[in-house]
Amino acid sequence: MHKQQLKFVVPSLAALLLVLSSAFAATPLGPATWGTPDQPWGTRRPVNPADRALVATYRSGKKQPTFSTNFQDTGQFGTEWKPQSDDKPGLKSCRRPENVQAGAGGLKLLTLKATDCKVDWSTGSVSSSFTQKYGFFEARMKIADLDGMNNAFWLTTPDDYEIDIAEVHYPNYIHMNLCDWNHSVQSHTVGLGIKFQDNFSAGFHDYGVYWDSKEIIFEVDGDPTGVIMTNNSVQGPATVKLSSALGDFAGHLSAGPVGHNMYVQSVKVYAL
Repeated sequence: MHKQQLKFVVPSLAALLLVLSSAFAATPLGPATWGTPDQPWGTRRPVNPADRALVATYRSGKKQPTFSTNFQDTGQFGTEWKPQSDDKPGLKSCRRPENVQAGAGGLKLLTLKATDCKVDWSTGSVSSSFTQKYGFFEARMKIADLDGMNNAFWLTTPDDYEIDIAEVHYPNYIHMNLCDWNHSVQSHTVGLGIKFQDNFSAGFHDYGVYWDSKEIIFEVDGDPTGVIMTNNSVQGPATVKLSSALGDFAGHLSAGPVGHNMYVQSVKVYAL
């Protein structure tokens, strides 16, 4: 009797993580909708199979990112990211550098009692020291378990466009936008909104966009949720931003927001 040889195929770590993240992928309650009108610089279209295939190529683990971080190296974090300080009108929180914490647990954007601004609370925000024009941008985040918090992953360009990859509101709503803050237009925002079955504060999820000269494909956990065609309006290069902010725009603010934090496990950026 001949012994059969058993062959075991060991998947790459990236492929294994992709399988695990797919197993816990968020489930939409319905298609994305939003009320702002289309503009010459931003027109929505339905998602198609080609969009899904395109996003999958960047999440396959076969492409090398141009930038990748898990925020655990504090020295590296200090050169790659800039904590922000601002007091924006209409918000119920200011943003301060001391609310930004990087280390073994990844990036934490803390919600604290404010000490030096006109409102009661402070939150956190960081901007990348690097920029990139076009590509695939993805962050793995867990939002704060709090009504009234905007948990945001976004891009800004020198020509005053803003790509809101995900503005996530507790427990299950995501707002995705293209904003034009430069031109005299009737509406500065073309967007998409979508609700999910999931509670996004209960675990980490992936939020990303594929962006080229023609369009922006938004995705959650690898599943495209909407597309905005840009007609080459957004020129870049883009700065990457992560931020938390308190305000009624994200739902009625719950009492006692201190300690309800936003967490980011990783950010990856790929060239086209």
